[in-house]
Amino acid sequence: MTTGRAFARRRPLPAAVYEETYPRDPDFPQLEIATDPRRMLDVFRAALKPLAGKSVAIVDCVPFRFRCRQSGGRCVLQYTLRLSDPRTGREWDHWVTGLLYVRPGEAERLSRELRAADPQQGIPDEWLPFEPVDFIPELDMLVQVFPFDRKLRQLGLVLGDGIEPLERELLARLRPGSWLITRRTIVPTRYRTELGAALRLELQVRDARTGQLVSLCCYLKVFRNDHGEGTLAFLRACGDRETAATGFTVVRPLGYLPQVRTLALEEAPGTTLQHVLLNGRNAGPAVRAVARAVAAFNRAEPIITAEHRLVDQFADLHSAATLVQWACPETRAAVRKITDAVTAGLEEVPPAPIHRDLKPDHVFLLHGRVHFIDCDSVTLGDPARDPAHLFAHIVAGVGLDAVPLEQRRAAAAAFVEEYFARVPPPWRLRFPLHCAAALIEVAGGIFKRQEPRWSEKVAETVSEAGAVPGLA
Repeated sequence: MTTGRAFARRRPLPAAVYEETYPRDPDFPQLEIATDPRRMLDVFRAALKPLAGKSVAIVDCVPFRFRCRQSGGRCVLQYTLRLSDPRTGREWDHWVTGLLYVRPGEAERLSRELRAADPQQGIPDEWLPFEPVDFIPELDMLVQVFPFDRKLRQLGLVLGDGIEPLERELLARLRPGSWLITRRTIVPTRYRTELGAALRLELQVRDARTGQLVSLCCYLKVFRNDHGEGTLAFLRACGDRETAATGFTVVRPLGYLPQVRTLALEEAPGTTLQHVLLNGRNAGPAVRAVARAVAAFNRAEPIITAEHRLVDQFADLHSAATLVQWACPETRAAVRKITDAVTAGLEEVPPAPIHRDLKPDHVFLLHGRVHFIDCDSVTLGDPARDPAHLFAHIVAGVGLDAVPLEQRRAAAAAFVEEYFARVPPPWRLRFPLHCAAALIEVAGGIFKRQEPRWSEKVAETVSEAGAVPGLA
């Protein structure tokens, strides 16, 4: 199987930026306001315009994900607004995105173009509390209100009637009957502006003849491009060859809707490794089962051809490294030392299948069987990167704040021990460098997600990277 994927290389921050201190950027003086949630709360209260007939109050503003110069001369700032309806007392969270551009006037120009093209078209009324596009002059900021997204215009259709073919397919899987949809619920679970979104679809259906009620659930992944077709082909190829001997499974696809670039997936069975680790009980058997599955994945016969080579990995590392140095200047010396060691020590090796996005919440377990989800980044690369990536997320405590550090380290150590007992010995020699690189990338991710105590967590993660045995 081949895929046409091309993985975009991330760019490091210019020296003039990362030698400053977040949020100072000579090209984006408005960042000092745009990154302050208290000031942005006032800005959004003054700027966002409720749609006609709607009563909406903004209760709170929380940074959700910041991509500063990740793709060049702009910043993409996602916020979660806590909204309320004063008439009913209902409260809910809603995403908005602010876009800042280096080029003067670009944000205002885009806002005029988007508003002239009827941005509400195709979006169900219940999903939009405010006008979908706005411009804030004092910040030179273009604002997009979810689900409007100028690069994901199909989002509104997915939330509306754009997935009727999938719903018919789900009903066809039931036993013969007169099935009618009585309730349709879509819950957004993840959103990255201009890149993609994940939604949980639940249908309550009733057999008109017998009165039987059934609940049908699946997940919808909305893509900016046609990568969903490649993911579908990969998942189907994995399913065709799955046996008990493979050691792992992947989430099963239900189909792909090309008109809205949306991939439908079954719910993964079991519980996530993240949940197991948070549960506080002995995680040893679970992490060892995951280690065996990851080893099997990395040693499987390739069914893809796309490669993420060392030069691509270094680009990701340098992008994260400059971001971390900008966010936490006290880490600069350590980050530079780690980055130099990684780039000097790693060499290109024969590629193998890698997931490239292994995290505790991307791995499910059921009765000792391991299931991988979020396979959009699967490629060929250095297999030591996968265990390093999962190790880094566990040790850094991403999504695992409630788990003590020593407990996380013990789980990560058990995973590493089991994994390297099942793969060629040379892979372990490269693990320390990949592990340090992964920790720097995780530190950058902690900053981008603006997690509570992110500055402290970033510094701790960089410290863990510098302390990796065998790094020097």
